Amino acid sequence: MKALKTLFLLLLLAAPLSAMAEGVEKIGVQDLRKIVDSSKGRVLIVNYWATWCSPCVKEFPGLINVRREFAESDLHIVGISVDYNPKPVENFIRQNKVNFPVYIDDGSIASMMDIGSIPRTLIYDRQGKKILDHLGFIPEESFRHVVERLLAMP
Repeated sequence: MKALKTLFLLLLLAAPLSAMAEGVEKIGVQDLRKIVDSSKGRVLIVNYWATWCSPCVKEFPGLINVRREFAESDLHIVGISVDYNPKPVENFIRQNKVNFPVYIDDGSIASMMDIGSIPRTLIYDRQGKKILDHLGFIPEESFRHVVERLLAMP
């Protein structure tokens, strides 16, 4: 009976740990290449950000709104956080009802792309060609304008 109680307590303690393991996924350079390749046929916005970055946090509602305005078949948005701790990222996603996938950089992307400052946004056309590499805040209207122009191109 004591062994059963011990097992039950261990299961209760393990439950929160397994829930935490389901949090934000870390990705690296190869994962990013797969995202870019799988997004061909639609515009892709890759936004590098962090929860502690004021301009990044200010930029996020615009990304969320633009994501709502275009069909998933036309636009794919991915957030890549440079936070080291996943907990603030998970809280941010939940509190802001983020409607696109957000990952945490395993360090290899920032290193390869020489990301020293954020926010930094990369935009790819429907052929998968990078057409914008922007450092700094981008207003919602600018995101919308770029997406509309890229979707209008053959």
